[in-house]
Amino acid sequence: MTDPIQRFEKNIDEVKRLLEIHKQLAGNSPGRKHNVEVLNKSAIVLLVACWEAFVEDLASSTFTFMLSHASDHSIFPDDVLALASKKLKAAPDNREVWRLAGTGWRTVLQDHRDDLFKEYIGKLNTPKPKQVEGLFHSLLGMSGISSKWAWHTVPHEKACEKLTKLIELRGTIAHQVAAGKAVSKAVVLDYMWFIYRLAVISSNRVRTHAYARTKNRPWPAYKFRNTV
Repeated sequence: MTDPIQRFEKNIDEVKRLLEIHKQLAGNSPGRKHNVEVLNKSAIVLLVACWEAFVEDLASSTFTFMLSHASDHSIFPDDVLALASKKLKAAPDNREVWRLAGTGWRTVLQDHRDDLFKEYIGKLNTPKPKQVEGLFHSLLGMSGISSKWAWHTVPHEKACEKLTKLIELRGTIAHQVAAGKAVSKAVVLDYMWFIYRLAVISSNRVRTHAYARTKNRPWPAYKFRNTV
C-alpha cells in the first residue's frame, strides 16, 4: 500500500534541493538576492506539482485500500454507489445493470474511479479546494476534507484562500515566467511548510475515514514537523 505522505516527502525534497542551490549561490544573509529568483519561481511550480501528486495519491490509494478490504459493496458510502451506478442506469442497453451481478460491483466501482480521474485530474492542474473536495466526495463519499485545514494561527477560510493564491501564483509563473510579482525564498519556505501541513492534515483525515469504513488503518498517523 502506497503511503501518500512518504511519497510527498520524497517529492518535496526536490523543492528543498532548489533552496539548497539558492543558498550555495547567494548565501544565507538577509536581503533580496539577485539572479536567483528563477530558483524561487521554479520551487513554486514544483510545490504545486507536489500538492497535485499528493492529492491524486491520497485519493487513489484510499480507494484501492477500501476496495481491497471490501467483502461487498456496502463498504463504500451510498453517495459513491449512487454515482457509480449512474452510468449503468443511463446505458441504452438495459442488460448493463447485470454487470453488478456477483463480484461485478468491483469492476463497476473501478470504472467509476477511472471516470472520476479522467474528469478531475485535468482540473487538478489547478488543485484548489473546490476541486479537491469534489474528487474525495465523488470517489470516497467523504465530505469536507478541507474542513480541518486550520490551526492556531490560520482559520479554515484563510487556509483555503492561501492555497488558492499559491496555485494562482504558479499559474502566473507558468504563463508569464519573468513577469509578475517577485518571489522570495521566504515566500517559498512559507508555502512549502503550508503545503506540508495541509498534506499531513488531509492524510490523517482520510485515514480516519478509511478506518471507519474498513476497521483497518491504511498507513500511520502523522504529525506536522517544521524542519528542513
